[in-house]
Amino acid sequence: PVTKRLKVLENEEAIKRAVKNVVLTNQGERFYNPLFGGNVTAYLFENFDFLTEFNIKKSITKSLDIYEPRVDVEEVRVKTNDDGNSMEVTIIFTILATNQVSDTTFTIERVR
Repeated sequence: PVTKRLKVLENEEAIKRAVKNVVLTNQGERFYNPLFGGNVTAYLFENFDFLTEFNIKKSITKSLDIYEPRVDVEEVRVKTNDDGNSMEVTIIFTILATNQVSDTTFTIERVR
């Protein structure tokens, strides 16, 4: 209250949620920051191949480097499921405040 600044959360679960929110946000969803987000859902209607997986990994890494300064991305894994029209994304990152390695995994599905 004295400095009028917000406290930066460094809790591991809060950082995992923030990483997931950055990745799952589509560009253009935030009115005053239209470039914010990983824009990963744009790839859901593409054919899943090596190039698509590479572009997804690149997009996730780039968006987290820009919009989540509390983490350093170590690795991004994308496992596609052509039959289920979904992909499982695993992001392994280091929390810079504690030098702790953590990961988060979530599934992105097409909505018909």
